[in-house]
Amino acid sequence: MKTKINISLFLISFSLFIYQVSLLRILSVSDFYHFAFLIVSIALLGFGISGSFLPFFIRRIKTERLLYLLFSLGFSLSVVVSYLAVNIIPFDSFKIAWEAVQLFYLFIYYLFLILPFFFGGCFIAYVFHGKQKPQVTYFFNLIGSSLGAVAFLILVPLVRQSGIIIFSSALGIVSIFILLQKRYIKIFAVAAVIFIVLTGSLLFFFPGLWEVKMSPYKSLQTVMRYPDSRLLYTVEDSATRVDVAESGNIKSAPGLSLVYSGTPPEQLGITIDGDNLTPITRVEDSLIEEDSTLKFLEYLPQSVYMKGEKHISILIIEPGGGLDVLCSLYHGVSDINVVQNSEPVAGLLKERFSGYSGDIYNNPSITVEKNCIRNFSLTTDKSFDLIVLSLSDSFHPVSSGAYSLNENYMYSTESISAIVELLSPDGILAITRWAQVPPSENLKIIATLVEALDKDISPGIFSYRSWSTVTTLYKNSVFTPTEIKLLKERVEALNYDPVYYSGMEETEANIHNRLEEPYFYRFFKLIIEENSSAREELYRNYYFNITPVTDNNPYFFNFFKTDQIPDIIKYFGKSTQPFGGGGYLILVAALLISVLLSVLLIILPVKTAGGSIKLKKDYGYLIYFICLGMGYFFIELPLMQKFILMLGKPSYSVATVLFGLMLFAGFGSIYTGYRKTNLMWVVLALVIYITFFMVVFRFYSNILLARPLWQRFAITIGLIAPAGFLMGIPFPAGIAKAKEKKSQIVPWLWAINGCASVVSSIAAVIISIHAGFLLVLGLSLLFYITAIFAYKKLF
Repeated sequence: MKTKINISLFLISFSLFIYQVSLLRILSVSDFYHFAFLIVSIALLGFGISGSFLPFFIRRIKTERLLYLLFSLGFSLSVVVSYLAVNIIPFDSFKIAWEAVQLFYLFIYYLFLILPFFFGGCFIAYVFHGKQKPQVTYFFNLIGSSLGAVAFLILVPLVRQSGIIIFSSALGIVSIFILLQKRYIKIFAVAAVIFIVLTGSLLFFFPGLWEVKMSPYKSLQTVMRYPDSRLLYTVEDSATRVDVAESGNIKSAPGLSLVYSGTPPEQLGITIDGDNLTPITRVEDSLIEEDSTLKFLEYLPQSVYMKGEKHISILIIEPGGGLDVLCSLYHGVSDINVVQNSEPVAGLLKERFSGYSGDIYNNPSITVEKNCIRNFSLTTDKSFDLIVLSLSDSFHPVSSGAYSLNENYMYSTESISAIVELLSPDGILAITRWAQVPPSENLKIIATLVEALDKDISPGIFSYRSWSTVTTLYKNSVFTPTEIKLLKERVEALNYDPVYYSGMEETEANIHNRLEEPYFYRFFKLIIEENSSAREELYRNYYFNITPVTDNNPYFFNFFKTDQIPDIIKYFGKSTQPFGGGGYLILVAALLISVLLSVLLIILPVKTAGGSIKLKKDYGYLIYFICLGMGYFFIELPLMQKFILMLGKPSYSVATVLFGLMLFAGFGSIYTGYRKTNLMWVVLALVIYITFFMVVFRFYSNILLARPLWQRFAITIGLIAPAGFLMGIPFPAGIAKAKEKKSQIVPWLWAINGCASVVSSIAAVIISIHAGFLLVLGLSLLFYITAIFAYKKLF
């Protein structure tokens, strides 16, 4: 019996975590990143609720095997039902301010997402409640969870996201048959067969139900609303979904001069996770420089710095559909290097759509590196005369805040420093961003350049503005008067406006594309020419957050400041962007909702379940298990975010960190089951190791980043392993001691630990946005130290 329970526990845990990681990707595609990240909190809420309701099931169903079967069946059913429900429920986050019914939809949305974690959590909590050693239970739970997290990376390219859902549900069915007894075989076998037939029928007759429902505000959905549009191709891996769409209305040429009177050639739209459409431009003539249909390229912002530069060595970073690459070829550049972190995007341009795009990615002048820029900058021995940081994302109003929670290491001060290191002595870095009004991301870019280079950069800056973009050129030496004159002539010919160069007068700005005031010039001049104290004063007083970001706090698109809260409240329900300038306020709202639901669905049910809880007497248990929940996720969440830098992609980081932490936590748990362990020494070791990790990662991250990807995976797991082993000891040790003294309190301990985990999973993100990852890790140590004092008092 114990062996069968352990196997089923392993399968349920495996299924739960492959489903959880899959949901992170599904919601990244269907909605925006902040909703995907809430899956961690939703999963923990489901686990916490399971601990509260477990006594209810135990009192009413006395047969142990029957409870296991019911929880397994509930899990399998709810995985499919919850996925289909979130695809069907017409929840629209942007309509909450106008439609009260959206609050109801949000509640139902949460409810269905919680269900699989509730039933899976009930199964796991019931195993903990049994007679088996908690250390053994925790081991099988964590080993299954860790393997489920990493299996996601392998399975998604084979079966896609909908296949993961079916696979996860099927494992729950397998666990049913492992535990099935003769007296239950008919009813559960019939239920399983009916479920399998219904699911298969839905797959066959209604395949559209299984497609991820995408937000109508994403670029792909906007394109697909055009009457002549059609989806040509979709490819998906564990990190991204890439779609290619066709429509006669796709005309993407950011910053195209209004002087141009022609019509750009046909284009396809390529999107990543349904958003950030960039064009694949149709090329008619293999001699690109002579292709008359590409004349529009002479009227793009790129022509200002590419025109006439035929023999330079150029590096193009994240060019999306390849517009910057095409511009380089059109202007006769003979040595082109492309860094593209998305393998599906690079693969489509090299193979499936190579004929449409003029086979540019197979041109002998081009070398394509499928890598992230940080790793490339540390491993290449080349220098470049021109580096282009492409504009590879769609225009997003700053007020929407939809991308404020996205970690983006490409624009950190450390990254900009690494990119500048690749320039030749007279090389130029070109960065183009959307022209937001009031200015925001362009000010953060120029501030980042100033802080990253830590010198007077004014002689090496030339910035100019089209009607929709701002391009900043940084030269590794200085722009000579002759070079400035030439750049000004090219800018003037395209009816662009100079923004800044050394010695520029305010009267030269804001001529062709007029704003109320020459905002860009004034703020650029202040940031570039004033001293650090004047810049700091601007950062403090400016309406948006334009403080440069670092690797410790890489939220480039977070422009939120607490000063915006009155305006957010004032315009709530009146603006088309209800989340104002603080998209991360969704996290604050989620934190409040999580606390409320935790109290209503975790604490109150346990408190009313019986008379076994006495806060005055049992407060030590409360402190111990709350601190463990807070401490664990104050380590796990920053590690997930931090290792995005190491591994290059969020899904790689989430899967690897979950795998490493839970695998070695499982080993730590089983170790304590067979050897007596002094928790004081365990916590002391954890404090020392996390401190060591913070120091090592800060000073040796570049050495680690320079390794090949498979080595970075191995190094990540190696760095996580000691922490995971030590973190796997306190929880089962506490449960074991509690079972010896007061076994009826175990479900309550599971519940309060889950409640603390729910809160900490969101609080860790909020704190990291404000103060960085290292502070969150430091706070985790305080929680563990507090827990050990509570443990000493209790046990």
